[in-house]
Amino acid sequence: MFDKNILFNVETMLFYEITPLVYEMVTMFSKNNNSDPIQSLEGKYKKDDIINTLIYLGQEGFLKEGTSNVIKKKPILRKRWGIRHLELMVTHGCNLGCRYCYGAGGYDGWKDTPYLYGAKTAGMPFEIAKKGVDFLIENSGKQKDLSIVFFGGEPLLEFALIEKIVPYIREKESGSGKTVNLSLSTNGLLLDEKIVDFLVKHNVGCQVSIDGPREIQDRNRSLRDGGGSYEHVLPGIKRLISARRGRVPARATVSHDLVNLGDVVDHLLSLGFGSVHIEPAIGKSDGTALTSEDVDKIKRQHEALACLLVKNVRRNRFFNYSNLVKYIRHTRVIRERLAYYCGAGRTYFALSQDGDFYPCHRFVGMGEYKMGDLGRGMDMKLQQKILGLTVDNRPVCKDCWARYLCGGGCWKHGVDMHGCLEIPDNDFSCEIIRHEIECAMAINSELQVSDKEILDNTEIE
Repeated sequence: MFDKNILFNVETMLFYEITPLVYEMVTMFSKNNNSDPIQSLEGKYKKDDIINTLIYLGQEGFLKEGTSNVIKKKPILRKRWGIRHLELMVTHGCNLGCRYCYGAGGYDGWKDTPYLYGAKTAGMPFEIAKKGVDFLIENSGKQKDLSIVFFGGEPLLEFALIEKIVPYIREKESGSGKTVNLSLSTNGLLLDEKIVDFLVKHNVGCQVSIDGPREIQDRNRSLRDGGGSYEHVLPGIKRLISARRGRVPARATVSHDLVNLGDVVDHLLSLGFGSVHIEPAIGKSDGTALTSEDVDKIKRQHEALACLLVKNVRRNRFFNYSNLVKYIRHTRVIRERLAYYCGAGRTYFALSQDGDFYPCHRFVGMGEYKMGDLGRGMDMKLQQKILGLTVDNRPVCKDCWARYLCGGGCWKHGVDMHGCLEIPDNDFSCEIIRHEIECAMAINSELQVSDKEILDNTEIE
């Protein structure tokens, strides 16, 4: 991109915009380690330049021989664990019928149950929610910064429970010396004035799931009766954005037959969302899961978005497409290498409406991934397995150049595609993430330092 060649050092996690000489030398070594660069390149480049390039590549850790500084520059690989984040699945009911919903038909037998994730009941009893909060506080050890996410289904269907449990959380928080960040993810249908006022007053963060312009939203995210939802979610979304200008993130899902990232990002940012994040539909969802042709489309559209981001930043406008911005920041200042993609099953857990623990909401209802319950406590056998599956230990990941920037991808995507945690979804989600990282490095190489400050000084929700 931007007519640049970029060389990336997997161990130090530093990237370099390189000259034609470096490019030709590295390409030559990649094809044949025993090549003689002086003999091969002297006719095209000066001998001193070739020798100096060899010395530099050795110092930066790209060659097996030489006085490499790679060990000194290697960022720390952290393997954090210990409960810090809890998803309360306050309801397994929903007022939308999204085409790609993994909670509705993503697992054997779920289609025969009345609620999501194979549940026979919808709402979480207050006592279960209370015990979940108590469990988080009591088992967080020395951790001071905790978080609770209200999830579903559509969590605002259980707003009465949220109204009741939030004061309890604040009471427990004040007596524990800990800080509990509260948030929820909503489809926007129920964002009336009372609910928005409550969320603002009690500092409950709110992410909105919306797939873009009317034609995409209505196709993917229909009402229960099959009608379009766009005109119904818009008033509540505008009400929330008005109360929290620039601080409401949007999360969109891109499906097989509706790959139009530019229009999605442009539309959602024009509505006033502070950031937009897009995730692919992966797995067994009928007719909506991405194909290899879709991945190619996404790559081309990511490159167009990268160019648009650069243009906006140069005009002093922040363009928060978080898929790219998070990697722009991560590739600029490397403090540590990622051992895992997320905290699921290590620091992050979901509590189902009946009191069972799972690695995250995507695994709720899948018996083989249950991690105990409130009655017997947390079963850490699965956690121990997850802790052992660092990117250096997983097939595919251990040979991937992007492993320490990516962390191995979503656990559930791997399970959907291969039936296990060990193997990532290399053909779809991994391919998209690698390309996002490539775009981010190209953007970093293109922008000036003063431009990058715009990206550093704005929060990604």
